[in-house]
Parts: sequence; C-alpha cells; structure tokens
Amino acid sequence: MFIGHYAVGFVLKKKSTDIPLWLLFVSVQFVDILAFLFVLLGIEKITYNPSTNPFLRTTLEYVPYSHSLFPNALLSLVVFVIFWKFKSKEWGITLSVGVFSHLFIDTLVHAGDMPFFHDSLKVGVGLWHFPWVSYLLELSVFFLSGYYLLKNYKKMKRHVVLIVLLSAGFSAMFFAPEGKVSSEVASITSLSLYAIFALLAYWSEHEIRH
Repeated sequence: MFIGHYAVGFVLKKKSTDIPLWLLFVSVQFVDILAFLFVLLGIEKITYNPSTNPFLRTTLEYVPYSHSLFPNALLSLVVFVIFWKFKSKEWGITLSVGVFSHLFIDTLVHAGDMPFFHDSLKVGVGLWHFPWVSYLLELSVFFLSGYYLLKNYKKMKRHVVLIVLLSAGFSAMFFAPEGKVSSEVASITSLSLYAIFALLAYWSEHEIRH
C-alpha cells in the first residue's frame, strides 16, 4: 500500500496520544525508507516499468534485508528496545507495531514479490491485480482511519489538510500516465515524499496539542 500505511499511523496515534504523529508516519514507512536507501547504495534492487496498472509498475527484484520476515522482526524488536529504554514501554510497543505493520500490509497487496525468507519463498496475496478495487479500498481505509483519529478533536483543520494532500498525492500516482524511470530517481522521489509527509504530520499536530 501507499497511504494505507499511514492509516495504521492514525490508528496508533489514537491509542497513544503522546507519540508524535510524524514519528508514527516514519515508523509505518520505515521498511520502505530502508529499502530505497539500500537501492541507492546498491544493496537491494527495485525496478520500475511501464504498466497500465499503476500498482504493478514497481517490482521488488531483490529486497532480502528490508522486506523479508526475519529482518523485519529483528528491526521491530530493536525499535521496541530503544524506545522502551529511552521513552516508555508504550512507545516501544506502539512504534514496533508500526514498523512491523508495513510487512503485513505489503503482503496483502503485493503480487508475489515479497520474500518470506531472505530472497526466497516469495509471497503476496496480489490485491494490486485489481487496481480500482485497490485504489478505492486504500482511500476508504485512509479516510476512515483519519475520521477515527479526528472525530473527538475540536480543532482539526490542519489534519484535514494533511489527509487531503496525502489523498491527492496518492490519486496523482494512480492516474499518472505510464512511464519508465530509473530506480535511483524513483527512490529519491519516494524518500522525498516520505520526508514531506512526515513534515506535514509534524505541522498538523501543532493545532491540536493542549
């Protein structure tokens, strides 16, 4: 998923109000952040090819360190220990759940390119084979989670702006014409968007802090 990962961030924020939303946004996308950094470093490989289905333009060719089960479990454990030690057990549990949720959600949507063990046993339920279903489902989950977070807030204007901007970005990706880009350009673009979304999340929270 794309903005569907941020839906998890909204739900976790509702349960753990002390944790900044920007940090939750980083946690749910941390697996992809690592993947794109590894691509730029030549450690992993992701290819981008033209396709009428916008969700199938990205293929995980070789991502054993960022997207397989054991590294994700280990990464989640490290996140848990670090934040438990320096903040609290609640922070550790919440942020480790955010990190590990990425792998679970990706397995539902990816089309058989998720390595279960290192670079083997590749899995994926393949929801992305049905682009309109995937698009509408992801938007619906994102909007519902946003509503779940904000329904009791009195000041929510900035959060609404955040939700609208992320939805617009996701829709722009979905309706964008076919095109072939290099893995380096796509990786830098994705990392830039993650940074922008985290900054927007940081900006949005300042209106509702008490």
